[in-house]
Amino acid sequence: MGILSSAYQALQEEIYNAVPDIPCEACGQCCVSPHMTLIEFCYCMFPLTSRPDTLQQILSRIVPAHPEYHGNMLCRFQTPDNKCSVYERRALVCRLHGHPVLRKMGFHYQVHCAASQWCTSTFTPEDVYGLMDRLTELNKGYYSYYCPPYWVSGMNIESWLTVLFADLEQHTFRLLKKIMLKELQIGAMEHFFTQRVRLAEKLALIDKFQAELQYGNIETLIPLLRRIQNDFPETGAYYYFEAEMYEKSLLEQRRTL
Repeated sequence: MGILSSAYQALQEEIYNAVPDIPCEACGQCCVSPHMTLIEFCYCMFPLTSRPDTLQQILSRIVPAHPEYHGNMLCRFQTPDNKCSVYERRALVCRLHGHPVLRKMGFHYQVHCAASQWCTSTFTPEDVYGLMDRLTELNKGYYSYYCPPYWVSGMNIESWLTVLFADLEQHTFRLLKKIMLKELQIGAMEHFFTQRVRLAEKLALIDKFQAELQYGNIETLIPLLRRIQNDFPETGAYYYFEAEMYEKSLLEQRRTL
């Protein structure tokens, strides 16, 4: 059993099983590289550790950008017939996709299902936030989840794989890699994963922004934030909302000067 086995049980029974099923036509358009937490990433990868041929195939795949949703990549787990190769362990964001409540909640970075406006679901914003809070609690038991300056709740599959198979300098990411390697024990598969995203470059800009923040030079800080938001679409939403929050605050400060 892995070090996260108790978390896996809670994840499936208390969170995933609580999301009602809705009809899906498997059109494949929604299959962008999903965002997930550390526990979710390890949960969906864990069964693949006993299927090295399948894991090698998944890691070796070169994933293109999604043709319809700018700033998103296709999902590494999508099969040629638009099915999900890790369907039983897919992330919370995938399970919530298609529920009309997401449109009502105004998640502007969320890719919405074209058929969701005709879908019947009683899932409420309170239901969604409750599951997200429980997911936060699970992750906090293993690392500093959602703590600045490295809020890692918004990392997509490609970013998690890059953390797993790259040597990033920041302490937070070294810790995450240590947990993943201990849980999954797939370090020997590193050479199969060649499509690393530019997370190291993005982290360097985030470090620079944090260092400059103490000096409060708005004309320096705002361009940094915009580069962090816009120059690394393959990393998904990682730090996107934090950068947006900082920029909004800095622009407000500029207006009051």
